[in-house]
Amino acid sequence: MLFFSRKRIIKKSVKATLQSVDSKSPSIYQNFFYGAYDLAPQHLVIWYLFKTDAELLQAQNNGLCEELTLKTIENLKAFGYPVEAFSDEIKYSLNEKIKIQGTNDEMEKQFLDIINNQKVCISFTTKEDIDRTTGGDYHLYFQ
Repeated sequence: MLFFSRKRIIKKSVKATLQSVDSKSPSIYQNFFYGAYDLAPQHLVIWYLFKTDAELLQAQNNGLCEELTLKTIENLKAFGYPVEAFSDEIKYSLNEKIKIQGTNDEMEKQFLDIINNQKVCISFTTKEDIDRTTGGDYHLYFQ
């Protein structure tokens, strides 16, 4: 049940963020999110896509990307997403939940350190880049 409530929080937060920048240019072409936030809330990635590379550059230059990032995090917190997901001191260790096949103890420790220290990530790209680099294959682009 926790998974579904986090999913609702994420959807509400993204919707509120998009509404807050609706009159700004350039406009968001698409958005989506994914991650293992059901295991630990810091494992969330939210993507905002612009249509063209030029629009992304414009958004980076005029502060829209920064505003989207800050507003998304603000809304996630306001709607009840765990604040620990944004902290450098993550409280949700996956060490007890994951066993990695084909690795030794040191490799497993290094991998778990990386994923345990991850924070919520807000990212940006363009439909144009997806088309150019993977022929429009979203699955391939984001793996």
